[in-house]
Amino acid sequence: MSRKSETKLTETILPQMSDRTSWPIIIGGCYRSGTSLLRRLLNSHSRIHCGPEVTFFRDFYGDYRHDPLKHLRFFTTIRHLEIEEERLLNLFGSVFLEAHIIAAQKQKKARWADKNPENVLYMRQWSFILKGQFYFVHCVRHPLDTLASLKEANFSLTVPQPYSEKIQVYRTFVEAGIAFEEIYPSQSFRLRYEDLVQSPRIWLNKLMNFTGEEFEEGILDFQTKKHQAGLEDPKIESSERIHEDSVGRGYKTLMDSEINLALKRCADLFDQLGYEFPR
Repeated sequence: MSRKSETKLTETILPQMSDRTSWPIIIGGCYRSGTSLLRRLLNSHSRIHCGPEVTFFRDFYGDYRHDPLKHLRFFTTIRHLEIEEERLLNLFGSVFLEAHIIAAQKQKKARWADKNPENVLYMRQWSFILKGQFYFVHCVRHPLDTLASLKEANFSLTVPQPYSEKIQVYRTFVEAGIAFEEIYPSQSFRLRYEDLVQSPRIWLNKLMNFTGEEFEEGILDFQTKKHQAGLEDPKIESSERIHEDSVGRGYKTLMDSEINLALKRCADLFDQLGYEFPR
């Protein structure tokens, strides 16, 4: 992911939203860090609509690993009109937000959330189109477990195949999320996957309180609710409940050489994310 925007992102497009309980909730984090699970949990809340992924920013910047048709894409060709980048983002960003509002209204929900792992790469753009008025939920997971899950997932169109490059993808996503947290701590909530699956009521209560919502017991039965079909990690379809089965999988499924390489290249992230580094 290149995060290509070089715009100043100084304009704003939304009126002031003084009531923080109306703020959208933006979910991001490295692939296979629990964003799909959280999406369905939040979408099961009576007041929150969190649909499948919408690749707005990825399309806007053409951030695809291999795209032979890139020169024919809308967001490539419209730049030939020589409209300033900020004005383009201002224009199409407003439509993107309006689509979220309409989707929430159709589901009779008072509030919307956007789930996309790649959101962490576009936090400056989210700040621009939402005027800085949103909550950011940074989903994180143990480095080794995330890498083991990425290796299993084989997202070949999104994540490079070499294991060493998967480590770099992990670092890029996590560092981007941490950077936003550090600059805007009052609107950021870090949610560790292990905490969510081991103590869901406790951590969902904390998240709801942070965003100004009431915890609803029914969100724990997320798979009994209807969720819109679309782009998301397909593994969530087979999850009938919140479970701890994947906690600690890194040490079980990665080869020793893969574990050692990850430990070497992600040692600092263990501390930053609150995980104990093996000595």
